[in-house]
Amino acid sequence: MQASTACPSLNVLVAIPYLKGQFQEILFSRPEVRLLLDSGAFTAWKSKKAYPVDDYVRFVAELPVKPWRYFTLDKIGDPAGTWDNYQAIRKAGLSPIPIFTRGDDLAMLDRYYETSDVVGIGGLVGTRGNKGFVRGIMEHTKGRNVHWLGFTQRDFIGAYKPFSCDTSSCSAGYRFGFVDLYLGKGAFRRVKKTEFRKNPDLELRAMFDQLGEDISDLRKAENWRNSKTSAITFARVAYKSWVKYSLDLEEKLGVKLFMAQAGNRWELQLMFEAYDFWLKQRAQ
Repeated sequence: MQASTACPSLNVLVAIPYLKGQFQEILFSRPEVRLLLDSGAFTAWKSKKAYPVDDYVRFVAELPVKPWRYFTLDKIGDPAGTWDNYQAIRKAGLSPIPIFTRGDDLAMLDRYYETSDVVGIGGLVGTRGNKGFVRGIMEHTKGRNVHWLGFTQRDFIGAYKPFSCDTSSCSAGYRFGFVDLYLGKGAFRRVKKTEFRKNPDLELRAMFDQLGEDISDLRKAENWRNSKTSAITFARVAYKSWVKYSLDLEEKLGVKLFMAQAGNRWELQLMFEAYDFWLKQRAQ
């Protein structure tokens, strides 16, 4: 799916298990979406369920709207099995993005580049020494396109400018009770609900004005509860911040930041509303 405006696309990452029903219909109704499809292999692995290659191939091939790109069906902890899946999927006529996982032989990374213009780099989330690993990978790839799976360290993005990366941080506040507010130029400010119980500082007030939100809403306890609707103030603010950050990264650094969605229609709506907000700001 391609953008229909001069504004960068709305980058969305969805795993196959979530791409169904009304969620899929809503997602495919927006031509501005640049959809990156995750195989859902990690979800299957955690639930100890097998995910046959034939099922993956059939699902991707029969999608009513072609995604921008899609990751291969990897096998967690099994580099050889991941390679075999990749080869089988290619033989079926598809062109998935291969995934190189931390701990694999670097020769495999070069082997993937023989058939793909971009390689996903996995094993980065919650692992010790992941920053050093990323430095080493970027030195080895020497300018070739990489996608960092779940790794969005801001100083690293600025320094290395990966082809793409993805994050689930848009919804982190719903789980942990804070909001990351985008300040511009790659900087964020993390704000906890306790900061709204007193008089918010001028910077915070100015940020809410820019986002078109009433800062007094977050003095109310009910506006910090996850009501699973697009009406919740702190959720709207979070998505407006992350969508703007994604737009800025692509326009200023050429980096595509994909925001992960897990099949929740109300969160998808929040993302669309945030994107529409920034489109309207551009038009004024």
